[in-house]
Amino acid sequence: MLFRSVRGSGKIKLGSLQGALAAIVRTKEIFNMAEETSRQNDTGNGRGGTLNMDGELIVSLHAGYETNGVYMDAFVARPADGPPRPGVVLLSGMGGLTWTQREITRLFARAGFVALSPDYLGGKIPANRTEGLYVKNSLDVKGAVDQITGGAAFLRSLPSVGARGKVGIMGFCLGGGLALLAAGRTNAFQAGVIFHQSLFPDMRELETINCRLQCHYGTEDHSTPRAEVDAFTRALNHFGKAYELHWYDGMGHSFAQITPDAEVPAPQRSATNLSYQRSFEFLHRELGG
Repeated sequence: MLFRSVRGSGKIKLGSLQGALAAIVRTKEIFNMAEETSRQNDTGNGRGGTLNMDGELIVSLHAGYETNGVYMDAFVARPADGPPRPGVVLLSGMGGLTWTQREITRLFARAGFVALSPDYLGGKIPANRTEGLYVKNSLDVKGAVDQITGGAAFLRSLPSVGARGKVGIMGFCLGGGLALLAAGRTNAFQAGVIFHQSLFPDMRELETINCRLQCHYGTEDHSTPRAEVDAFTRALNHFGKAYELHWYDGMGHSFAQITPDAEVPAPQRSATNLSYQRSFEFLHRELGG
């Protein structure tokens, strides 16, 4: 499988060398065994392996917070001890706060982040694609962005992040578009990771994004086709935004929205592992920790 990467034309903030090295060490702990398992399965039944659960010891908790008097349920996972860590708000796609989203939240915690997944669909877990698309198209986008932004304030209220802690945002599919809107409409986030956004903001909303972005797409994605990605990156270039663009050959939509123990084809597991490794290194570089 081929993986291709492109960097945007904006100014690039490198971050500290110490933070980057720490991120590399931490992500290698998590992914080395997974990569070896994938290689072994390539010669076996062609299925992906179980992602190694090495990394930091974590705790996971039900959470909730209010934004402008409106309550939102959420799920938090964080390292069990140690100094304050950077926070990350994680946004699911139209599937809502599923078991898969909870497991992805734990994955980010094991990589050294205080990870928060807001239940921005209000407890809805669509039963099928048609129901999910209806829920997606019925969403109060402004209200969701306000509540998602409130998640950054909630994280900074926690001693595990701190009032001056940096917070990033990451979103899949619908959540990817909401992450772009939150980054453009507020100054709450210091980095953004976008997986194949299927909510496409008005290009003028991208002008006010002040954090660096890392973006991930599959070449076989029919929900977020290349034409949309090309238009998106043209706008980022026009506004002089700093971003990274990563393509994953042969991957469709939501290729990385899988649990660590999901049995998937080895190429999908490899693409997923690589996308998360890149995400962790990028977020540690931008946020510290």
